[in-house]
Amino acid sequence: CSSCLVKLGRPKWRKFRLSSDMKSIEWISRDKGKDTKVEISKISKITFGQKTQKFQRLSRSDVDNRSFSLWYTDREGKSDTLDLVCATDLQYKTWTTTISKLKRRSVPKSIIDSLANTSNNLNLSAGPDLLAASTKHFNKYEQALQDVNVIYRFGSNTWGHTKKLPHSQSNNVILFLYLITTGQLGGKNKMEKSPVLLHIQGSYDINEIDGGWSHSLLLMSDGSLAQMGRKIATGFDHDVSSPVLIDVNLVEGSVTEQASCGRSHNAIGTDDGKVYTWGNNFFGQLGHGDRMDRKTPMIVELKTQVMIRDIACGYDFTCALGDCQLFTWGSGKYGVLGHGDEKDRLSPCLIEDLDSITGMACGGHHVLAWSRKPAELVYSWGLNSSGQLGHGNSKSAFSPRLIPTFSNKHIISVACGAGHSLAVTFTNESSLTYACGSNAFGQLALGQCGQGAKVLTPMAIPSLSTGLRIQEVACGSMHSLARSESGEVFSSGCNAFGQLGLETKDRFLNRFTAITSLKDKNPRAIACGGMHSFVMCPKKWIKDEEVTNCMKCKAVFTFMRRKHHCRNCCLIFCNECSSKRIAILHLKLKGPQR
Repeated sequence: CSSCLVKLGRPKWRKFRLSSDMKSIEWISRDKGKDTKVEISKISKITFGQKTQKFQRLSRSDVDNRSFSLWYTDREGKSDTLDLVCATDLQYKTWTTTISKLKRRSVPKSIIDSLANTSNNLNLSAGPDLLAASTKHFNKYEQALQDVNVIYRFGSNTWGHTKKLPHSQSNNVILFLYLITTGQLGGKNKMEKSPVLLHIQGSYDINEIDGGWSHSLLLMSDGSLAQMGRKIATGFDHDVSSPVLIDVNLVEGSVTEQASCGRSHNAIGTDDGKVYTWGNNFFGQLGHGDRMDRKTPMIVELKTQVMIRDIACGYDFTCALGDCQLFTWGSGKYGVLGHGDEKDRLSPCLIEDLDSITGMACGGHHVLAWSRKPAELVYSWGLNSSGQLGHGNSKSAFSPRLIPTFSNKHIISVACGAGHSLAVTFTNESSLTYACGSNAFGQLALGQCGQGAKVLTPMAIPSLSTGLRIQEVACGSMHSLARSESGEVFSSGCNAFGQLGLETKDRFLNRFTAITSLKDKNPRAIACGGMHSFVMCPKKWIKDEEVTNCMKCKAVFTFMRRKHHCRNCCLIFCNECSSKRIAILHLKLKGPQR
């Protein structure tokens, strides 16, 4: 099987193939008059996008999402790159996935076979200036995206931990993401007060998303990771307003499974129980034993051989859970690390007072953790100025303390904000949602709110206790979301930046209110950043009024530039972009379709 790709430095079409033993990538070099190859074992890493020196000389932003580079060692022992541009998104996804899995020696035969289906009969005798004139080739052979994710955005952009989103049940499920945010998280620098569609270019199925102070992380189903936002947290040299894939040099065989954002640092967890961190490290929140910032993910060394299964980032600290043990590091202010003092920890330290922990949630300066066996218990510690720990007082706790309200109650969801906490319990076929902490902006949805308003002991939220079965809650800095089993999403709290997703001029709401624009979207998961919110929904036909720009060329729709729906990906394009039609074979349509 073979595929035609553009090869740099002097751009030219070449037919690439895998060797019969699948140990090397081969192509015919017209310059050398013979076959040339790169052994898979010699490839040290794969970078996505146009980041190498060869690409920088001939940078083309319109094909950046179909470009990748293979870093390898040549016969003379020198480091070199093989820089390639694919003709289609499907071709790009197939090649990058196959090479990545071959490096881990875990590629399925079905993926190898699919390479044959991405071959294109392209002109192989084109000259050196091919890349400069290759737009017509890419347009001609561009295929409809197989797995497209789009984001609806509303709100602003400050720190706040978000709950991770569940994995898709099928690779064929295309998910929409409704996002309440501003430009740092993938749109123009303006506030949105209702869900606005944001397109993520490329063949990606989102598994998880998390938001920080002014940035976000997106984890794809294939383990790839994308960032967007301010440079202080992303490691980029400039702010990025749309998702950009980043290089994660994992241990061979590892796959990223989860991601979390702090105020200005990030953490990811892999399937083999490893933790990687990068970003700001002023308080040691990266866990590398020093206070040096990192621009790229670096593995965290644990003192014991523990398989980490869950991670969460707070304001300037990090938590990792493995083998029912909880490790913390970073800023120790207010006792948030749970070690009985306020000292910073520059590397992971085990909380000795806890065992049998099965989950945790991080707020700004506080943590909630819960256990299942031998009894269902919930602990909390850290800052308690507004009663967010649920202990019945406003005294901070430097070590874990039991929350009596939740003893022997089955916990199904917990979330923490800057100064408040939410928890959902399930008993006798019904659920109860509890809230405690600051209610200054109505984020507890308990009615009365205002400066100094606080709830010291968890209270059930009346508006969510009348026949609704709440499955999930999420907290931003000063707002809250809740999702019901029937697919409704409710929001409450501060709305200064439109983070509630409600078309209202009210600066805050003190009761949970349904987001009507999401009524028919069948939401699957919710999450919050500091002043922004996320809602993940399955693929559905997009309404005309939800889109103002072509989702490929970004041109504004006008009376002359009309909207055209794609039957394959459900996205909306202008006439010029939608004229590039192909047969949608997996829908049994043999003829070209818009």
